[in-house]
Amino acid sequence: MIKKFIGFLFDIWKERKTILELAKNDFRAKYTNSILGIVWAFAVPFSTILIMWFVFEFGFRSAPVDDVPFILFYIPAFLAWNYFSDAFSSASGCLWEYSYMIKKMRFRVSVLPIVKLISAGFVHLFFICIIFIMFGLYGYKISIYNFQVFYYFFALDVLLIGLTWLCSALAVFSKDIGNMISVILQVGFWATPIVWVPNNLPENVSIILKCNPMYYICNGYRESFIYHKWFWESKAEFIYFWVITVIVFVIGANMFRRLRPQFADVM
Repeated sequence: MIKKFIGFLFDIWKERKTILELAKNDFRAKYTNSILGIVWAFAVPFSTILIMWFVFEFGFRSAPVDDVPFILFYIPAFLAWNYFSDAFSSASGCLWEYSYMIKKMRFRVSVLPIVKLISAGFVHLFFICIIFIMFGLYGYKISIYNFQVFYYFFALDVLLIGLTWLCSALAVFSKDIGNMISVILQVGFWATPIVWVPNNLPENVSIILKCNPMYYICNGYRESFIYHKWFWESKAEFIYFWVITVIVFVIGANMFRRLRPQFADVM
């Protein structure tokens, strides 16, 4: 198992230019039939941020959270979830989208979900820059703590690789997987500390919600910009997240490997 995984990493590195080119093409292909093209990739999340800024600052006049304007409390977690949602849903259906490659080409199929993650990651990296800009506009100076947001970005990608290997393999045999993912994302949004403050919940409820791996990620994005807390300081949450992530990664890899020989026949 370990040798196969090392071989897989070696193949990814060897084919990195091809994978990056596929990701660029995938990114462009999403918007080829629209007038504004790839502008839509950035316009939709950006418009959501502007709407939320107006609603929270002028509509609800939301109180600051820990002396931080609510919009700054909201944005890091929202953008982390937005990337997770976009990448998870698109990568989980990628095998049907690229079925022509699976049927007619000798190709390492397991990189296709990774291609989707890279494609969605282009937009997310842009919005990480937006987080820096918005905090700067509110008078917050750049801190070394801010840059650990890239650790959380990496951690999220590892989780997503396992999840999308599992779901994309199952989606070949059942289109119900796509509907199930939509439900999970809708429930997950409210079960993740995006619009609510974790410290305001009863302890027993908070413990249950912390079982959601995205709790660690969204809270980590906030800690990088607001609370200036190193990721290794929350040892229990750190260990729990990586144990769950490794389990999901191994299950996803094994499921994908076992079902892969049947993909071409089903498609």
